[in-house]
Amino acid sequence: MNATAAATAAATQAALWGRRPADWARLAEPQNVPLFSAVLDALDVGRGTRLVDLGCGSGLAARMAAERGATVAGIDATPELLEIARERVPDGAFHVAALEETPLHDGAFDAATGFNAFQFAADPVAAVREAARIVRGDGGLVAASAFAEPERCESTALHLAMKAAVGARDDGYAPYALSGPEGLQQLLADAGLEPVASGEVSLAWAHGSVQDTILSVLCSAGGARAMEAVGEAAVRAALEPAIAPFARPDGSVSMDNVFRYAIGRVTVA
Repeated sequence: MNATAAATAAATQAALWGRRPADWARLAEPQNVPLFSAVLDALDVGRGTRLVDLGCGSGLAARMAAERGATVAGIDATPELLEIARERVPDGAFHVAALEETPLHDGAFDAATGFNAFQFAADPVAAVREAARIVRGDGGLVAASAFAEPERCESTALHLAMKAAVGARDDGYAPYALSGPEGLQQLLADAGLEPVASGEVSLAWAHGSVQDTILSVLCSAGGARAMEAVGEAAVRAALEPAIAPFARPDGSVSMDNVFRYAIGRVTVA
């Protein structure tokens, strides 16, 4: 992996994800708690587990692992999100770095997680190989997750609305890059891991209002890219009718989504 390419991609991601970190931590990240719980269960994370979360964002999954008794660390490209992660997990070790180039030692962890993270790396296979390097070589585990197919996620309507607003411009946002039926398992295999488990998690992205739903999108990289292209007002105007079918009489919003995860084991050559 070209270190310059990884650093450039990480800087791009940091600029996008760092615009509205408080909104991400408050509105968007908590929607994925059922996914975090399912993967931590599958990894048997508990007291004494050494876990690193790659693309850890504002640290909610890391906090959940720490509450189970794990010793946690996190890697993310976005300093603003890591500030919140450090507040959430004062005993955690959080580092600003590209997923492909971390400052962590070989074999330092029992398990690594990448929640909806590897598809945003410049080189996803290199990022998973880096995850494999920093977990123990005698059976360390790496877990990756991503959206299932777009047609199985109601929030796809919001992604399509933003794409339509951007028009012919290529915004570079690819949230479904690993969403095929075997996409995650193939990623792990390509990185030299033995796929050992996989699963699906259904969850609802639920917000108290259309406004909060819009904010939860604008704080993501996809929202930031769309606003760069056409401005915030145009993105809001595109999102409102896309959200309308999921609004309830009380003004709240709920969208059903399906996520996949896969777990690979490091094997001794």
